[in-house]
Amino acid sequence: MAFLMKRSLPILSILYAASALAQNSPAPASPAPTPAAASTTQLKARGPEAVALQAPTRVVATINGKQLTAKEAADLLKAIPPEQLKQYESNLPSVVQQIFMSQELAKEAEKTKLDQQSPIKEQLALSRDQILTRAYLNKLATAPSGAPAPDPAQYYSAHPEEFDKVKLSGIFVSFNPPGTPASSANNSRTEDAARAKAEDIEKKLKAGGDFATLARTDSENQQSAARGGEIGTFSVADPQLPPDLRTAVAKLQTGQISEPVRVPNAYLILKADSRNKLTLDQARPEILQKLQNERSQAAVKQEVDKYKIQVQDPDFFNSSSKPAIPSLQRPGSTVSAPPNKP
Repeated sequence: MAFLMKRSLPILSILYAASALAQNSPAPASPAPTPAAASTTQLKARGPEAVALQAPTRVVATINGKQLTAKEAADLLKAIPPEQLKQYESNLPSVVQQIFMSQELAKEAEKTKLDQQSPIKEQLALSRDQILTRAYLNKLATAPSGAPAPDPAQYYSAHPEEFDKVKLSGIFVSFNPPGTPASSANNSRTEDAARAKAEDIEKKLKAGGDFATLARTDSENQQSAARGGEIGTFSVADPQLPPDLRTAVAKLQTGQISEPVRVPNAYLILKADSRNKLTLDQARPEILQKLQNERSQAAVKQEVDKYKIQVQDPDFFNSSSKPAIPSLQRPGSTVSAPPNKP
């Protein structure tokens, strides 16, 4: 239940409107609508926040004989960070059940004073400290800095390679490294066989073969193969790209195809679908986000670095040393050589 341990759910603003029926001609005043009639003119709320806002006392579930209202169930879900809650939208009943059960069992544990016993008492304190630590560091990272904001134009001029963007497609030919078990029929191929197949595909491409078609039939990366080989858009100087791959990408212009490049467990043929240099205005949002991230990381690092440990007694931390094997020899005695056999 790691999803229970992060941030709180933000309050969402949800508006509702009631539609009124217009009368074409004057008519006597009608009696007030019954609750059933009124409900037909109101939009039906869906989702925890919407239902809790519209009908907070409506019973939405029963667990272990206890009826949960919409507000109670929505309050339970506030323990889950919003980005994680989206992942569980299709299984919210199970999430509510787990949180409710956790709270109820925790109460039973408190009744028996388990929370006052070691090591549970210390573990609870540690969990609380960890949650507050994350909250404090998040606050520190988002706090405005007193330093002047860096100039995006200056960063743009100093790092031109970061804004040279290339959209790539690729054909992967995999191989099985020596000494590792083959996980599939394709991975039983040796590196030499993979290189030979990649070179054969390269010849077909140079002879006019369609890259997307060959990617769908020959590439062994299923996700990109289904898209005709499309991998994504990268910076030419992306540090996450392996050096050999970065060198190959830097040489490609729009429409060009690379020679087979060796990557871990495969040979890769690349095609530059497009390549262009972002203008300063196009790159400005990316630069501002990058600079903000760097400043946030620097602020957090400065705080964390205050607490670097300086070990004064290595023996205290040396728990891996093995105890000496006791000797059966008496102190002061000497070991004589075994007598010579006749």
